[in-house]
Amino acid sequence: MKFYIEEIRYCGPDGRTDKYIDFDRLEITTKPTRTNMTGEVCPYGWLGTYNDVARYAHGVYESLAAADYAIQNLLGDEYRLDNEPSEFPSVLAVYRFGRLSPVSDEALGIWLQDVDVPADADNAALRKQAKDLAIELEDMGVTVSVKRIRECLESLRDDAREELED
Repeated sequence: MKFYIEEIRYCGPDGRTDKYIDFDRLEITTKPTRTNMTGEVCPYGWLGTYNDVARYAHGVYESLAAADYAIQNLLGDEYRLDNEPSEFPSVLAVYRFGRLSPVSDEALGIWLQDVDVPADADNAALRKQAKDLAIELEDMGVTVSVKRIRECLESLRDDAREELED
């Protein structure tokens, strides 16, 4: 039996929505990787893009352990094993990108509703608050960039300023 690594990436406009925030993955499968146009077996390279989802092949391996090793050591260590079983019996393991699960814009917005952002906060204060919040989120087992948090905090500050003016 042969084992194949297939990368699946969302490349459409809604990448930070709940549906696609943790969509990108690597799969170890027993089905040969095939191009989507001709259906030919293709062990390496781009397989095609359909409905904003691009697929890539990353090799053929003699054992499940060899494919796992390739993901962990050859492709980089920025993947985490997904504990949810695949709906397809040919998919033996699924790896997600990143050490921690990312947070969608919607979930971040809901979480930040309870954060106090003063109307008079300057940019330096917002940067520090964003860094502290990023650390707090990582402690909760999820990740988000400090830049995204800061942008949300700036928006909350602007809303607070508008409320003061009214």
